[in-house]
Amino acid sequence: MIKLFLNRSIKTKIVWISVVVSMIPLILLAFLFYQTSTGLLEKTMVRNAGQNADYLADYLDKYFSSLSYSALQVYGFASIMDVMEYGSDSNTDIFNLRDTLKNYFRLMQSQNEDIVKIILYGNNNTFQESWTRASLYDPIQLSKNTPHSDEMQNLPFQHTFMFTYHEQSLNKSLFVYGITIYDPYYKNKIGTVLFYIQSKDLQKMIEKYNRSPNVIVLQNSQGEKFYQTENIYEEEIQSYSIPYFPISQVKPEMNFSNHRTQLISTAYLDHGNIQLNIVYPSTELNKNRKYIFNLTLLILFVAILFIYLFSLMSQQYITKPLQLLGKTMKAVRNGNFAVSLKVNDWRDDISELSRNFNFMTRKITDLIESEYETKLRNKEAQIIALQTQINPHFLYNTLQTIGGKAVLSGNYEVHEMCSALGDMFRYSFYEGNKESTLGMELLHVNNYLYIQRLRFEDFLQTEIDVEDELMEFKMIRFVLQPIIENAIVHALGKIENTRLRIHVSAIRDADNIMISVKDDGPGIEPNQLAELLHILGQKSLADYSGISIGLKNVHERLRLVYGPVYGIHIESTFGQGTTVLITIPLEERGTDDV
Repeated sequence: MIKLFLNRSIKTKIVWISVVVSMIPLILLAFLFYQTSTGLLEKTMVRNAGQNADYLADYLDKYFSSLSYSALQVYGFASIMDVMEYGSDSNTDIFNLRDTLKNYFRLMQSQNEDIVKIILYGNNNTFQESWTRASLYDPIQLSKNTPHSDEMQNLPFQHTFMFTYHEQSLNKSLFVYGITIYDPYYKNKIGTVLFYIQSKDLQKMIEKYNRSPNVIVLQNSQGEKFYQTENIYEEEIQSYSIPYFPISQVKPEMNFSNHRTQLISTAYLDHGNIQLNIVYPSTELNKNRKYIFNLTLLILFVAILFIYLFSLMSQQYITKPLQLLGKTMKAVRNGNFAVSLKVNDWRDDISELSRNFNFMTRKITDLIESEYETKLRNKEAQIIALQTQINPHFLYNTLQTIGGKAVLSGNYEVHEMCSALGDMFRYSFYEGNKESTLGMELLHVNNYLYIQRLRFEDFLQTEIDVEDELMEFKMIRFVLQPIIENAIVHALGKIENTRLRIHVSAIRDADNIMISVKDDGPGIEPNQLAELLHILGQKSLADYSGISIGLKNVHERLRLVYGPVYGIHIESTFGQGTTVLITIPLEERGTDDV
């Protein structure tokens, strides 16, 4: 992308830089505008939804609290309390008890018109009395097949429990509301009061103050959803959790879902025994968000378009003089140095550039005349140098002739020496690509070692262990021979009757080739090794005396050609031998290589 931009004309660059630089604050302002606008919309929705949620929560809380209040009015009927606590076999007057029960049930009916049945249980969970609105509801009872039958009769003090289930005998869905009656002083259980209401009546009552598409969900203290308008927001609604503070201090909460597509209200009813969730789909909010987003994009597009057109018109005052400069420079490139630019009286950068260009063309004209005279003077010197140059092919051909004469005389050893030396000359005098291959480099080393073995005979032993697949990979020339020569000079050249074994190997390491030249010579003293490693670590082309001259040359050439991570590394133990490790990159051989 950057390269594509750099290849464009200065006219295009000016226009696009103006547009891009202007876009940054414009996009930031557009983002702030969108965030502020949508934030205000969300606050408005939260405020309106909060008012609705507070009203509905207050209404439902009064409804469920009225059920609890109705049940607790049993404390005002001592005979009913006795029946629940001691059973119907007590000395209570039967007729008075029946009248009392009728009065209690009539009171419950007047306070809660939706109740279809009331059941009273004693402290040992035995049935005592019941009331039904019609004979149709007589089969209703709390049996083992009824959900939560045990839990309903053993609720903690001041706790209520409610759920819905399908009554098979009536083929109707019923809502059950239960509360356990305790002695308010001693907290002893007296009995249980159950209210039964048809689910459709409960739904009618709840939906009376609800508007679609809002969804109402009611959960009991066990997190069971005993009523929900629809089950389309199951994941967004959190399960029932016990409030940490007294219910009077717990305020309704309003929170957006993770994707901010719904607003969810959470409140606690009936002293915290019921959790009310109201889901407000933000359909209208999403429409307004989309409208604001489109409006923001439109304003941003118009602003950028205006900046683009303005930049397009203003850039000509900069690009026209530069285009004229470019046209004149093209004429100079074609050899016309007599051209010049008209310079304005202004002191801007372009006028100064034009003045410098005219000065440059005049200076180039003077330099061309001077260079022409210099070339004429040097021509004769070049001819003389070419005439006196030694032809390397003459040396190679002469060695071949000497080798042929040696064969005719029966001295085949001299012929082999001449052949090896000729190959070394041909490899050294090659004027083509500076790079060879690992195989060619090893062949050059073999020619050198052949001559050295004739000199040192059995005192020099060599071994080359390199796989064939590595032979065709590229490397620069004259890397291995100076290192091997260094080992021979310092092991066999200074100490008589000493044997030396040199082992050359190469392995592939990821994207590199690791070449090892190992000898069992006298090694390097620790101080001398530290100095040598220090010399190799210095980036310098200067010559160094002693053991380092060949190694320094090889190390510097490897770093110059392949990079600073490549080169040689020396490991040596005095009296045991030396290992030189050469690292080069793994590159395939090309058609232009040696």
